[in-house]
Formats: sequence, C-alpha cells, structure tokens
Amino acid sequence: MPDREEKHSILASRHADLKEQGLYAALEDLKSLSSSTLPLENIAAQITLSTRFALKVPCTALWLMDDLHKFISLVAFSCVDSTDTDPKKYNISLEDETSPVSECLRDGKPSLHKKQILSEMDPRVASLNKDYVIAVLPLQTLFGTIGVFEILTNSNDAVSHAELESLELLTAQIALLLSNHLNSDHNARQSALQKQLYEISAKINQAKDYESVLKITVEELCTALNLPAASMHVNMAVIGASPSENKEQNT
Repeated sequence: MPDREEKHSILASRHADLKEQGLYAALEDLKSLSSSTLPLENIAAQITLSTRFALKVPCTALWLMDDLHKFISLVAFSCVDSTDTDPKKYNISLEDETSPVSECLRDGKPSLHKKQILSEMDPRVASLNKDYVIAVLPLQTLFGTIGVFEILTNSNDAVSHAELESLELLTAQIALLLSNHLNSDHNARQSALQKQLYEISAKINQAKDYESVLKITVEELCTALNLPAASMHVNMAVIGASPSENKEQNT
C-alpha cells in the first residue's frame, strides 16, 4: 500500500498544542499504561501503537534481550497501513554486525542509520519494503540495557540528530515502564513457584516409601520448572539404586 504523505512529528511546532502531537503526546500516552496489568506482549504492543501514532512515523518497534544475552527479540511493532502486529518470534544475534538494533545494544548509544532495508525474515518486510532511515535508542535501566526502541522514517523525512536526543526522554520512560512490568512478572512467577514447592513438600511428607518420594520429586519438579520429564529419568535410575548398585555402576 502507498506510504502516507504525512510528515513525522517528534518535536512539536511552537504554534501547535504541545500535548496533542509528537513527543509530548507519546509521553502522555505512556502514563495510562503505567498501572496496567496486561501481559508484557500487550503492553509492548500498546507502546508501539501509541508512539507510532503520536510521532507520525511509518513504524515503531520494541526489542528485548534474552536472559542469556545472546539474542534480541522483536516483541512488538506497529506499521502504518498494516494490521499485522505478530512478531513471529523473530530474533537476531547480538553479534550481528549488520543490524542497527544489535549495534545499539552493544554500544548502548542512540544512533541513526540511513538507507536501511529490512531483512527478508523480518515480519515487517511485507509492509515496509523500501529504504528507510532507522533510529535506534537503547532501553536503559538501573540494572543495565534491556532492549532497543526502533523508529523507521522514510528517506525523505528522516529523524534529525536534535530529534534523536529529544527521544531519549521517551525511551527512558518506556524502559522504566517495561522494567517495572518485567519485575512484576518475575515476582509473580517466584510466588507461584514457591507455592508449588510447598505443595511438593507436603506430598513428599505424605509418601509411604522411598520410591514414592523419588517419583513425586521428579514428576512434580518437572511440572513446576517446566522441564521435560524424560530429562530426569536417567538420573532418577541412578538415585534410586542402592549404595551397592551405585558402587558397581561406578567401577
């Protein structure tokens, strides 16, 4: 579908109502999400939609780093003239030297990249198939950088360096919002796991023999920790053996 002729709006005109466009509108929209209890994916989707609309750009996207710090995943995006918002579990390596997103995460600095074309594997490529100027800004928290906020603008309507600096305020608020949500999710998972462990302990205390204790331990822990049951079968056989059997196996 054809691109809209509308120019981007990051720094509002002095003659306009500052709260109705650009950076100010984007910041205002974030306030309504600060107390939301929606899942992280939904929060991220709302952020990309509201910021794209407020900044009047072709696309905004949020990327988050995985726990092992090896990949960065596209968690949400919003593109003009497109209803497709499924990130399709798309991720890129932090070592990818051709990616502005990876570079931003490694350097920890905002940057502009001209004449960029999206990868064929990127789920946004169907609606964004031209050259773009990509602005990337790190999402930094007290505990480090958790991801990247990405903005795509048309080549003839690129983000300026002055606008890039002003966007750091927006990304700081996005990082805070996502960080708080991630911490809430973590605390909820910890509480749920602790409850499951108490329940497992109660079942073990009611077991009548050693074999039942092992069975309960393996099966319940696999369920609680979301592990494949088969991964503990071999160890269970060794643990269940008598001391003399273990000695024979080790010789």
